[in-house]
Amino acid sequence: MFLSCAHAPVTSEPRVVEVMLQHVKRDGPNHRHMLRLAKLSARLAKAEGADGRIVEAAALLHDATKEDGQGGGYERFCTHHLQAAALARQTLPGLGFSPSDTERVASAIEQHMGPLGANDEFHAPRFMSGFCKREFPRPATIEAKVLFDLDMLDLMTVDGVVKVVTLRQHNAEFAKEPVRDSALTGTDSAWKSVVDARQVLLTTTGQRCGDEVQRHTRAFLEQVPFETVTTVEAFEQAARSWLAMHALPPCVTP
Repeated sequence: MFLSCAHAPVTSEPRVVEVMLQHVKRDGPNHRHMLRLAKLSARLAKAEGADGRIVEAAALLHDATKEDGQGGGYERFCTHHLQAAALARQTLPGLGFSPSDTERVASAIEQHMGPLGANDEFHAPRFMSGFCKREFPRPATIEAKVLFDLDMLDLMTVDGVVKVVTLRQHNAEFAKEPVRDSALTGTDSAWKSVVDARQVLLTTTGQRCGDEVQRHTRAFLEQVPFETVTTVEAFEQAARSWLAMHALPPCVTP
């Protein structure tokens, strides 16, 4: 539970990690999330014939402006793909990326937003379309598709569910609701985010992995005793206990 960045293996792009850490809290949720994606990137990129270096660099920067980007929380959330792409264009040439590779990384970052569109199972917009109410560019290159799938798969895990519950419980953008609603039964619950994400996976490898992750996360949520698990701290502990006995599927294990 919650990959410890202090002891995590070094990525092949440590200088990109340092750029990221100039903008997000070390060992915070965004740092851990981007490192997880970077460490998974080579496997999915190879399976889908994508350039692993491009995907890894995009993974390490795609959420880098969520914490210190321009605007308030809502604006940063809904425009961080553009702000992070601008950060990539500004910094990567100084780290040895060619102009064409810099643009490939930036484009993948611009195209990573999701899940988008309508969720017919819930008869509602998928979260990003409903919350931000704006158009987002769709993944066009194989590198953008791999990054998109990595991001969606991480959202689907038990770690991703904890992240969504924490955001919904603590952020002023969301109305106060019980932990059960944030996790499982609410209009925009973490579970709905899992279903949203599975519906939009783009690659064959990602879709196979998504099926495994969705079953694993559903099994976790079905056994949480929400009568007593009524705080974020208690929910985090329930997730730790579950993962100690039921490891994440190998396809999302860095």
